Amino acid sequence: MFREVHYPSLDEIVAAAPEGMTKFRIELDDRGVALLTLNRPERLNAFSMGYPADKPRPSGWSMYDRYMRSLTQELKLDPVVRVVVFTGAGRAFSAGADIKDWAGTEVHAADVPSPFVKPGLLFDEHTAMMHIWLKHLIKPTIAMVNGPAVGMGADLASVCDIRMVSDTAFFQWAYVLNGIVPSDGALWLVQRLVGQGKALEWLITGNRVYPDEALRTGYANHVIPADALFEQTMEMARRIASIGSRTVQATRYAINCSATLGFQDSVGMAYLSNYATHEEARSAIVERAKSLGDRPAASGQ
Repeated sequence: MFREVHYPSLDEIVAAAPEGMTKFRIELDDRGVALLTLNRPERLNAFSMGYPADKPRPSGWSMYDRYMRSLTQELKLDPVVRVVVFTGAGRAFSAGADIKDWAGTEVHAADVPSPFVKPGLLFDEHTAMMHIWLKHLIKPTIAMVNGPAVGMGADLASVCDIRMVSDTAFFQWAYVLNGIVPSDGALWLVQRLVGQGKALEWLITGNRVYPDEALRTGYANHVIPADALFEQTMEMARRIASIGSRTVQATRYAINCSATLGFQDSVGMAYLSNYATHEEARSAIVERAKSLGDRPAASGQ
């Protein structure tokens, strides 16, 4: 059973933020699974800073930046949260960046060249910061992709550790179709999931990627009938949540780091990580031994 959760730091930001700004509904069950639902179904859960197109954007960090930063930090530091699941309300996971956010760019070009680059900087991570913060969340993340995931929505699915995909969903990196180089993490994320060849095909054509191809290439962990998606995703999340949290976090961290390490360094990191998790390891081994009784069993190492 999920109950809605409110973090005071987020509530303060939301109270001062534009009404149309993207927000998540945050729910938590008694197993430590946090369910975050993008809650703009009327806009297919598109990401928006919420500022009217006919008015200048504020300089400095927007409320959107502050909200996403606070959100990821609250999840990271909340000792009750063991696994984070992302999904979308309604029929879409996320349609990506809300095109309305771009509509006023030319009108205010003299004052604000781009709403996504801060004054004095050549470039800025801006909307990609959410994905950077999620990559460093420490806790495991699952994308429960219930429908189309486009642009930033596909990037959100990509930055998660596991993708549970509805058979009615699809992915699309449509940046190039809008004259934009993918700038919210796709260049790094997608090729590490499916290899450079497929990443090039998907990102430079902007073609849709349907569930069968996503599964075949290893991008999707599981493709599931739409009516069973929630149940099977929660089964996966609660399975992970039932394992020692420090062990899971250390393993996740070591895997991410190993993507850019040599083999020997990766092995070394695993041994070092085990120093931080030895108490959980000892307890887990004792409990497994008790449950097996006299039956012989491998250690599982």
